[in-house]
Amino acid sequence: MKTNMESVRVQAEAGDPDAQYEWGRHLAWGQGRAGNLDEAANWFAAALAQFRPAAENGDAHAQLQLGRMIERGHGVEADPAAAIGWYSKAADQGDAEAQYRLGHMYEHGDGVPLNFDEAMRWYAKAAEQGDKNARIKVEQRKQFEAGLKLAQEGHQHAQFQLGRMYEYGMGIPKDLEEAAKWYRLAAEKDDPLSQRKLGQLLEDGVGVPQDPDEAAKYYQMAAEACREKAEKGDAKAQYELGRMYERGRGVEASTEEALKWFHKAADKGSPEAQYRLGCIYQEGLGVIKNAVKAARLFRTAVQLVPASYTSPTLR
Repeated sequence: MKTNMESVRVQAEAGDPDAQYEWGRHLAWGQGRAGNLDEAANWFAAALAQFRPAAENGDAHAQLQLGRMIERGHGVEADPAAAIGWYSKAADQGDAEAQYRLGHMYEHGDGVPLNFDEAMRWYAKAAEQGDKNARIKVEQRKQFEAGLKLAQEGHQHAQFQLGRMYEYGMGIPKDLEEAAKWYRLAAEKDDPLSQRKLGQLLEDGVGVPQDPDEAAKYYQMAAEACREKAEKGDAKAQYELGRMYERGRGVEASTEEALKWFHKAADKGSPEAQYRLGCIYQEGLGVIKNAVKAARLFRTAVQLVPASYTSPTLR
């Protein structure tokens, strides 16, 4: 990375506006530390001095870069609405990154009224040109549409996944009331993950009225269901039961029990359990701190995760 940034600095000093912008960002926030903001401002100014006239003359890349700087307040006062204007000019010329940024702005209502359909329209355009981030957005939308059909037909796992999509805004605008609705439908079919998620929403009063007693009921239901599967050797259930013991949800909190179930799940190749054990040994939570063991567990967790893996619990 050091060598790469040295190359960026050389290009910036040679007058390349993209490098000037990147070098300014590096000076301000690079290497995980507070940087030289005054010097960064000078490089931002140098980049803006080239991007703005080029953008005004219709250069799509300059319009994209100017939009980025204005959106983020790099060298200028942040103005999301003005950034939208420059992104739109570049997007209309077919710039995939500008199309993605425009979709992002519409999805989050940043500088423009929230409009999820418009966001997906721009994501689709960017995805057609190979933008990887846009492809993820489009794929999430397809998964939502397929999941909605199955969930409406009563498919338990689809109902859980739909609740998760609504909770986190995956392929659909975030809607915690809808999330709670779908979690409840799956929870009533004895899905332990949905029972735990619904318990959490009820405990926090998110998407549903706060109800500690009902939350405790669903936590207990989830713990009982997990225990039954965990005792039969199900690694996911063993991990979930460990988390419940760790947090005292549905069971009495017990570091000893949490560790026992995490180790059982980890021995069966659970990346979540390997990761959680790594955190426990790194932080010394009920065990003697052991940074070497933690690092080994983290490495194992990463190696165990397949490229297509998505976890409903590892967050």
